Amino acid sequence: MTIDVPLPRSGDVPRRPRSTRSSRMIAPGTLRVLRMLAAHPEGVDLQALGGHLGRTDTGVLPVLQRLVRDGHVEHTDGGTYRLRPGPSWGGTPATPGAPRRELPAMLSDAVTELYRRTRAWAYLVEWADDDQIDLVDIRGHQRLGHIPEVPARVPPTMAHALAVSKVLVAHAPGRRARLDPSRWTAYTPATITSPDAYDLELARIRRDGYALDREEFAAGFACVCAPIADPGGRVGAAIAVTLPAPRFRAELDRLVTDVTDVARVAHRQWYR
Repeated sequence: MTIDVPLPRSGDVPRRPRSTRSSRMIAPGTLRVLRMLAAHPEGVDLQALGGHLGRTDTGVLPVLQRLVRDGHVEHTDGGTYRLRPGPSWGGTPATPGAPRRELPAMLSDAVTELYRRTRAWAYLVEWADDDQIDLVDIRGHQRLGHIPEVPARVPPTMAHALAVSKVLVAHAPGRRARLDPSRWTAYTPATITSPDAYDLELARIRRDGYALDREEFAAGFACVCAPIADPGGRVGAAIAVTLPAPRFRAELDRLVTDVTDVARVAHRQWYR
């Protein structure tokens, strides 16, 4: 079953509370549950939630129980589940008092279109004011199989390994200057950890108009990403597909065409 719910824009995406662990990852399944609940603040029952996510009740229940235990979700007297109100999930701007730029809703339509064209996991991301990269929207379905776990907010220390972050850094020199190569991790043998090699990669992205992740974050998976400029020419958002590496290699030209076409149309519609 296709996941196609009215997901919130980035300013409304729930934020996990600060953790004492240095890198708390959110599994894609958990992230989809959170977004489904965010889209239905009145609450969702277990059967409806499982149906929307293409999973059985028993498949969704452990995720909900963990979120309830961690204090992010509450089980109501009526038997539904909903996000627990409070500052942890309020979409507070990263800098106190600083307004957060909202992405237009039509960019979610672009994610749906990219999924329709590629039948691969499709994402929309944006660069936040605190140099985190927010996973704003996602489309896909369970039969597409496992995808690598990434944080709901990608920290700057991972910006060297993901296509979505590379494309956003490539189009804003100030972002590159704030990255610390001494903190870059080699997630796979293909991960770029040399600053010189990374800068050459950014130059290629600016020249070609898209970024690639060639199994640089997770072995066996690849990504194609294209920037989306706002009406003022600022590249703060990007759209991407993630898929198994064999399909990436076999269909690269078509995937690049699909991703860049959808990004180009999204920019024109935003510009209007």
